Amino acid sequence: MGYLTETKHHSLVAIGLVGMTTAIGTLGYLWLGRDQGATLLDALYMTVITITTVGYEEVIHLDSEGRLFTMFIAVTGIGSLFYSFGIVMDNLLASRLLDPLGVRKMQRKIDTLSDHVIVAGLGRVGMQAVIELQESGRECVVIDPRPEAMALAQHRECLIIQGDASNDEVLESAGIARAMGLIVTTGDDANNVYIVLSARSLNPKLYIVSRAVNDSTIAKLHRAGANRAISPYAIGGRRLAHLILSPTVVDFFDTVFKRGQESLNLEGIQISEGSAAAGQTIAALRLRERTGASVLVIMRGAAVIPNPDPDLALQAGDKLVTLGTMTQLERMAELVSKRSAI
Repeated sequence: MGYLTETKHHSLVAIGLVGMTTAIGTLGYLWLGRDQGATLLDALYMTVITITTVGYEEVIHLDSEGRLFTMFIAVTGIGSLFYSFGIVMDNLLASRLLDPLGVRKMQRKIDTLSDHVIVAGLGRVGMQAVIELQESGRECVVIDPRPEAMALAQHRECLIIQGDASNDEVLESAGIARAMGLIVTTGDDANNVYIVLSARSLNPKLYIVSRAVNDSTIAKLHRAGANRAISPYAIGGRRLAHLILSPTVVDFFDTVFKRGQESLNLEGIQISEGSAAAGQTIAALRLRERTGASVLVIMRGAAVIPNPDPDLALQAGDKLVTLGTMTQLERMAELVSKRSAI
Protein backbone atom coordinates (compact mmCIF):
# COMPACT_ATOMS: atom_id res chain seq x y z
CA MET A 1 0.00 0.00 0.00
CA GLY A 2 2.91 2.33 0.77
CA TYR A 3 4.45 1.60 -2.61
CA LEU A 4 1.21 2.49 -4.40
CA THR A 5 0.95 5.75 -2.47
CA GLU A 6 4.56 6.63 -3.31
CA THR A 7 3.98 5.82 -6.99
CA LYS A 8 0.88 8.01 -7.08
CA HIS A 9 2.87 10.85 -5.47
CA HIS A 10 5.64 10.53 -8.08
CA SER A 11 3.11 10.51 -10.90
CA LEU A 12 1.52 13.71 -9.62
CA VAL A 13 4.95 15.34 -9.33
CA ALA A 14 5.79 14.37 -12.93
CA ILE A 15 2.50 15.76 -14.26
CA GLY A 16 3.00 18.92 -12.24
CA LEU A 17 6.52 19.47 -13.61
CA VAL A 18 5.44 19.06 -17.23
CA GLY A 19 2.42 21.29 -16.70
CA MET A 20 4.38 23.97 -14.88
CA THR A 21 7.13 24.02 -17.53
CA THR A 22 4.54 24.31 -20.29
CA ALA A 23 2.74 27.13 -18.51
CA ILE A 24 5.95 29.08 -17.80
CA GLY A 25 7.14 28.59 -21.35
CA THR A 26 3.85 29.73 -22.87
CA LEU A 27 3.68 32.85 -20.72
CA GLY A 28 7.35 33.61 -21.38
CA TYR A 29 7.07 33.33 -25.16
CA LEU A 30 3.86 35.36 -25.08
CA TRP A 31 5.80 38.14 -23.33
CA LEU A 32 8.82 37.82 -25.66
CA GLY A 33 6.61 38.09 -28.71
CA ARG A 34 4.45 40.90 -27.43
CA ASP A 35 5.87 43.33 -30.01
CA GLN A 36 5.49 40.81 -32.83
CA GLY A 37 1.75 40.27 -32.32
CA ALA A 38 2.29 36.76 -30.98
CA THR A 39 -0.86 34.90 -29.97
CA LEU A 40 -1.36 32.39 -27.16
CA LEU A 41 -1.25 29.59 -29.75
CA ASP A 42 2.08 30.89 -31.07
CA ALA A 43 3.53 30.90 -27.56
CA LEU A 44 2.24 27.38 -26.83
CA TYR A 45 3.64 26.18 -30.17
CA MET A 46 7.08 27.59 -29.33
CA THR A 47 6.98 25.90 -25.93
CA VAL A 48 6.02 22.49 -27.31
CA ILE A 49 8.65 22.42 -30.08
CA THR A 50 11.27 23.51 -27.56
CA ILE A 51 10.40 20.87 -24.94
CA THR A 52 10.06 18.08 -27.47
CA THR A 53 13.16 19.20 -29.44
CA VAL A 54 11.22 18.85 -32.70
CA GLY A 55 13.02 21.83 -34.24
CA TYR A 56 10.35 23.24 -36.52
CA GLU A 57 10.46 26.86 -37.69
CA GLU A 58 10.20 29.50 -34.99
CA VAL A 59 7.09 31.67 -35.22
CA ILE A 60 8.49 34.13 -32.66
CA HIS A 61 11.87 35.67 -33.49
CA LEU A 62 14.19 35.55 -30.50
CA ASP A 63 16.83 37.99 -29.28
CA SER A 64 19.55 37.14 -26.75
CA GLU A 65 17.08 37.13 -23.86
CA GLY A 66 14.76 34.89 -25.83
CA ARG A 67 17.52 32.41 -26.59
CA LEU A 68 18.52 32.20 -22.93
CA PHE A 69 14.89 31.63 -21.99
CA THR A 70 14.61 28.94 -24.68
CA MET A 71 17.65 27.11 -23.31
CA PHE A 72 16.12 27.19 -19.84
CA ILE A 73 12.77 25.82 -21.09
CA ALA A 74 14.54 23.16 -23.19
CA VAL A 75 16.61 21.83 -20.30
CA THR A 76 13.74 21.97 -17.81
CA GLY A 77 11.20 20.56 -20.24
CA ILE A 78 13.33 17.68 -21.44
CA GLY A 79 14.20 16.80 -17.86
CA SER A 80 10.54 16.76 -16.81
CA LEU A 81 9.58 14.66 -19.84
CA PHE A 82 12.29 12.07 -19.14
CA TYR A 83 11.23 11.98 -15.49
CA SER A 84 7.60 11.43 -16.51
CA PHE A 85 8.61 8.69 -18.97
CA GLY A 86 10.60 6.99 -16.22
CA ILE A 87 7.61 7.09 -13.87
CA VAL A 88 5.35 5.56 -16.53
CA MET A 89 7.80 2.72 -17.26
CA ASP A 90 8.29 2.14 -13.54
CA ASN A 91 4.53 1.83 -13.05
CA LEU A 92 4.20 -0.62 -15.94
CA LEU A 93 7.08 -2.74 -14.71
CA ALA A 94 5.87 -2.67 -11.11
CA SER A 95 2.35 -3.70 -12.11
CA ARG A 96 3.74 -6.79 -13.85
CA LEU A 97 6.08 -7.63 -10.97
CA LEU A 98 3.51 -7.09 -8.21
CA ASP A 99 0.68 -8.78 -10.10
CA PRO A 100 2.26 -11.12 -12.68
CA LEU A 101 -0.84 -13.30 -13.05
CA GLY A 102 -3.28 -10.40 -13.29
CA VAL A 103 -4.99 -11.32 -10.00
CA ARG A 104 -5.94 -7.75 -9.15
CA LYS A 105 -7.32 -7.11 -12.61
CA MET A 106 -9.30 -10.35 -12.36
CA GLN A 107 -10.65 -9.39 -8.94
CA ARG A 108 -11.84 -6.04 -10.26
CA LYS A 109 -13.82 -7.85 -12.95
CA ILE A 110 -15.27 -10.31 -10.43
CA ASP A 111 -16.43 -7.38 -8.31
CA THR A 112 -18.61 -6.21 -11.23
CA LEU A 113 -20.37 -9.57 -11.68
CA SER A 114 -23.86 -10.44 -10.52
CA ASP A 115 -26.17 -13.39 -11.13
CA HIS A 116 -23.11 -15.52 -11.91
CA VAL A 117 -22.20 -19.09 -10.94
CA ILE A 118 -19.32 -20.04 -8.65
CA VAL A 119 -17.56 -23.36 -9.28
CA ALA A 120 -15.63 -24.72 -6.31
CA GLY A 121 -12.93 -27.04 -7.62
CA LEU A 122 -11.40 -27.21 -11.10
CA GLY A 123 -10.80 -30.92 -11.45
CA ARG A 124 -12.23 -33.04 -14.25
CA VAL A 125 -15.81 -32.61 -13.03
CA GLY A 126 -15.38 -28.90 -12.35
CA MET A 127 -13.83 -28.29 -15.77
CA GLN A 128 -16.81 -29.89 -17.50
CA ALA A 129 -19.14 -27.69 -15.45
CA VAL A 130 -17.16 -24.58 -16.47
CA ILE A 131 -17.28 -25.57 -20.15
CA GLU A 132 -21.06 -26.02 -20.03
CA LEU A 133 -21.53 -22.70 -18.26
CA GLN A 134 -19.35 -20.86 -20.77
CA GLU A 135 -21.14 -22.42 -23.73
CA SER A 136 -24.47 -21.32 -22.25
CA GLY A 137 -23.19 -17.75 -21.92
CA ARG A 138 -23.31 -17.74 -18.11
CA GLU A 139 -20.52 -15.89 -16.29
CA CYS A 140 -18.68 -18.09 -13.80
CA VAL A 141 -15.94 -17.75 -11.18
CA VAL A 142 -13.74 -20.70 -10.22
CA ILE A 143 -12.30 -21.22 -6.74
CA ASP A 144 -9.40 -23.65 -6.42
CA PRO A 145 -6.37 -23.67 -4.07
CA ARG A 146 -3.98 -25.45 -6.47
CA PRO A 147 -1.42 -23.37 -8.42
CA GLU A 148 -1.92 -25.50 -11.53
CA ALA A 149 -5.58 -24.53 -11.57
CA MET A 150 -4.54 -20.98 -12.49
CA ALA A 151 -3.05 -22.22 -15.76
CA LEU A 152 -6.14 -24.31 -16.51
CA ALA A 153 -8.44 -21.37 -15.85
CA GLN A 154 -6.37 -19.03 -18.02
CA HIS A 155 -6.45 -21.59 -20.82
CA ARG A 156 -10.26 -21.60 -20.62
CA GLU A 157 -10.29 -17.80 -20.21
CA CYS A 158 -12.35 -18.00 -17.04
CA LEU A 159 -12.08 -16.01 -13.82
CA ILE A 160 -10.43 -17.78 -10.89
CA ILE A 161 -9.60 -17.13 -7.26
CA GLN A 162 -6.82 -19.22 -5.75
CA GLY A 163 -8.01 -20.21 -2.30
CA ASP A 164 -10.12 -22.52 -0.15
CA ALA A 165 -13.83 -22.33 -1.01
CA SER A 166 -14.78 -23.21 2.58
CA ASN A 167 -13.25 -19.91 3.70
CA ASP A 168 -15.86 -17.16 4.02
CA GLU A 169 -13.46 -14.45 2.80
CA VAL A 170 -12.68 -16.41 -0.37
CA LEU A 171 -16.38 -16.93 -1.09
CA GLU A 172 -17.03 -13.23 -0.54
CA SER A 173 -14.22 -12.39 -2.96
CA ALA A 174 -15.98 -14.56 -5.54
CA GLY A 175 -19.15 -12.48 -5.10
CA ILE A 176 -21.18 -15.09 -3.22
CA ALA A 177 -23.73 -12.47 -2.13
CA ARG A 178 -24.43 -11.54 -5.78
CA ALA A 179 -24.20 -15.05 -7.28
CA MET A 180 -27.21 -17.05 -8.44
CA GLY A 181 -25.65 -20.49 -7.99
CA LEU A 182 -22.78 -22.56 -6.62
CA ILE A 183 -21.42 -25.83 -8.03
CA VAL A 184 -19.25 -27.78 -5.58
CA THR A 185 -17.07 -30.33 -7.36
CA THR A 186 -14.13 -31.18 -5.09
CA GLY A 187 -13.30 -34.84 -4.56
CA ASP A 188 -13.52 -34.63 -0.75
CA ASP A 189 -17.00 -35.10 0.72
CA ALA A 190 -16.07 -33.50 4.05
CA ASN A 191 -14.74 -30.43 2.26
CA ASN A 192 -17.87 -30.28 0.12
CA VAL A 193 -20.05 -30.23 3.25
CA TYR A 194 -17.99 -27.36 4.73
CA ILE A 195 -18.22 -25.39 1.48
CA VAL A 196 -21.99 -25.84 1.31
CA LEU A 197 -22.40 -24.79 4.96
CA SER A 198 -20.28 -21.68 4.44
CA ALA A 199 -22.04 -20.69 1.22
CA ARG A 200 -25.54 -21.22 2.64
CA SER A 201 -24.78 -19.03 5.66
CA LEU A 202 -23.50 -16.24 3.40
CA ASN A 203 -26.35 -16.37 0.88
CA PRO A 204 -29.57 -18.12 1.99
CA LYS A 205 -31.11 -17.70 -1.48
CA LEU A 206 -28.20 -19.30 -3.34
CA TYR A 207 -28.96 -22.38 -5.44
CA ILE A 208 -26.32 -24.98 -4.53
CA VAL A 209 -25.48 -28.16 -6.42
CA SER A 210 -22.83 -30.39 -4.89
CA ARG A 211 -20.90 -33.44 -5.95
CA ALA A 212 -21.03 -36.44 -3.63
CA VAL A 213 -18.21 -38.96 -3.84
CA ASN A 214 -20.09 -41.44 -1.67
CA ASP A 215 -23.86 -41.94 -1.85
CA SER A 216 -24.03 -41.84 1.96
CA THR A 217 -22.93 -38.17 1.88
CA ILE A 218 -25.89 -37.00 -0.20
CA ALA A 219 -28.21 -36.70 2.82
CA LYS A 220 -25.55 -34.75 4.75
CA LEU A 221 -25.08 -32.34 1.87
CA HIS A 222 -28.83 -31.73 1.78
CA ARG A 223 -28.86 -31.06 5.52
CA ALA A 224 -25.90 -28.69 5.09
CA GLY A 225 -27.94 -26.62 2.63
CA ALA A 226 -27.41 -28.07 -0.84
CA ASN A 227 -30.44 -27.92 -3.12
CA ARG A 228 -29.13 -30.87 -5.09
CA ALA A 229 -26.44 -33.46 -4.36
CA ILE A 230 -25.42 -35.96 -7.02
CA SER A 231 -22.86 -38.70 -7.52
CA PRO A 232 -21.04 -38.41 -10.86
CA TYR A 233 -20.28 -42.13 -10.67
CA ALA A 234 -23.97 -43.02 -10.37
CA ILE A 235 -24.85 -40.69 -13.25
CA GLY A 236 -22.03 -42.11 -15.37
CA GLY A 237 -23.14 -45.68 -14.68
CA ARG A 238 -26.77 -44.95 -15.57
CA ARG A 239 -25.67 -43.19 -18.74
CA LEU A 240 -23.59 -46.17 -19.84
CA ALA A 241 -26.55 -48.48 -19.28
CA HIS A 242 -28.91 -46.15 -21.15
CA LEU A 243 -26.53 -46.04 -24.11
CA ILE A 244 -27.07 -49.79 -24.42
CA LEU A 245 -30.80 -49.81 -23.63
CA SER A 246 -31.97 -46.58 -25.32
CA PRO A 247 -29.17 -44.97 -27.39
CA THR A 248 -31.61 -42.81 -29.39
CA VAL A 249 -33.05 -41.29 -26.22
CA VAL A 250 -29.56 -40.52 -24.92
CA ASP A 251 -28.65 -38.86 -28.21
CA PHE A 252 -31.81 -36.75 -27.98
CA PHE A 253 -31.01 -35.57 -24.47
CA ASP A 254 -27.42 -34.86 -25.48
CA THR A 255 -28.87 -32.45 -28.02
CA VAL A 256 -31.42 -30.72 -25.81
CA PHE A 257 -29.07 -30.35 -22.86
CA LYS A 258 -26.41 -28.68 -25.01
CA ARG A 259 -27.30 -25.10 -24.14
CA GLY A 260 -26.37 -22.35 -26.54
CA GLN A 261 -27.27 -24.42 -29.59
CA GLU A 262 -30.07 -23.10 -31.79
CA SER A 263 -31.49 -26.57 -32.44
CA LEU A 264 -33.33 -27.72 -29.31
CA ASN A 265 -33.03 -26.99 -25.62
CA LEU A 266 -34.85 -28.01 -22.46
CA GLU A 267 -35.59 -25.32 -19.92
CA GLY A 268 -37.37 -25.23 -16.58
CA ILE A 269 -39.57 -22.13 -16.19
CA GLN A 270 -41.38 -21.39 -12.93
CA ILE A 271 -44.68 -19.56 -12.56
CA SER A 272 -43.90 -17.01 -9.85
CA GLU A 273 -46.28 -15.43 -7.36
CA GLY A 274 -48.13 -12.52 -8.94
CA SER A 275 -47.61 -13.75 -12.50
CA ALA A 276 -50.52 -13.03 -14.82
CA ALA A 277 -50.18 -16.58 -16.17
CA ALA A 278 -51.30 -18.07 -12.83
CA GLY A 279 -54.94 -19.13 -13.01
CA GLN A 280 -55.02 -19.25 -16.81
CA THR A 281 -55.09 -22.38 -18.92
CA ILE A 282 -52.42 -23.38 -21.41
CA ALA A 283 -54.96 -23.04 -24.21
CA ALA A 284 -55.95 -19.51 -23.14
CA LEU A 285 -52.31 -18.44 -22.96
CA ARG A 286 -51.58 -19.89 -26.44
CA LEU A 287 -48.02 -20.60 -25.36
CA ARG A 288 -47.18 -22.78 -28.33
CA GLU A 289 -48.59 -20.32 -30.89
CA ARG A 290 -47.03 -17.24 -29.32
CA THR A 291 -43.57 -18.60 -28.49
CA GLY A 292 -43.00 -21.71 -30.61
CA ALA A 293 -41.89 -23.67 -27.51
CA SER A 294 -43.76 -26.70 -26.17
CA VAL A 295 -44.69 -27.49 -22.56
CA LEU A 296 -43.72 -31.13 -22.02
CA VAL A 297 -44.22 -31.52 -18.29
CA ILE A 298 -45.65 -29.53 -15.40
CA MET A 299 -44.12 -30.18 -11.99
CA ARG A 300 -46.59 -29.17 -9.29
CA GLY A 301 -45.13 -29.86 -5.86
CA ALA A 302 -44.36 -33.57 -5.74
CA ALA A 303 -46.74 -34.29 -8.65
CA VAL A 304 -45.49 -34.65 -12.22
CA ILE A 305 -48.01 -33.91 -14.97
CA PRO A 306 -46.72 -35.14 -18.36
CA ASN A 307 -48.28 -33.93 -21.63
CA PRO A 308 -50.50 -31.43 -19.77
CA ASP A 309 -54.04 -30.95 -21.07
CA PRO A 310 -54.54 -27.58 -22.80
CA ASP A 311 -57.45 -26.88 -20.42
CA LEU A 312 -55.23 -27.31 -17.35
CA ALA A 313 -54.98 -24.07 -15.36
CA LEU A 314 -51.51 -23.06 -14.28
CA GLN A 315 -50.77 -22.26 -10.65
CA ALA A 316 -48.17 -20.11 -8.92
CA GLY A 317 -45.21 -22.33 -8.11
CA ASP A 318 -45.70 -24.61 -11.11
CA LYS A 319 -42.49 -25.51 -12.93
CA LEU A 320 -42.86 -25.91 -16.68
CA VAL A 321 -40.41 -28.19 -18.48
CA THR A 322 -40.34 -26.66 -21.94
CA LEU A 323 -38.72 -27.62 -25.24
CA GLY A 324 -37.60 -25.25 -27.99
CA THR A 325 -34.77 -23.13 -29.31
CA MET A 326 -33.07 -20.64 -27.00
CA THR A 327 -34.98 -17.79 -28.63
CA GLN A 328 -38.31 -19.56 -28.20
CA LEU A 329 -37.58 -20.44 -24.58
CA GLU A 330 -36.61 -16.85 -23.81
CA ARG A 331 -39.97 -15.68 -25.22
CA MET A 332 -41.74 -18.32 -23.13
CA ALA A 333 -39.97 -17.21 -19.92
CA GLU A 334 -40.75 -13.55 -20.64
CA LEU A 335 -44.39 -14.33 -21.35
CA VAL A 336 -45.14 -16.33 -18.19
CA SER A 337 -43.23 -13.88 -15.98
CA LYS A 338 -45.44 -10.91 -16.91
CA ARG A 339 -47.43 -9.46 -14.05
CA SER A 340 -49.86 -7.57 -16.23
CA ALA A 341 -52.55 -9.06 -18.43
CA ILE A 342 -51.20 -11.43 -21.05
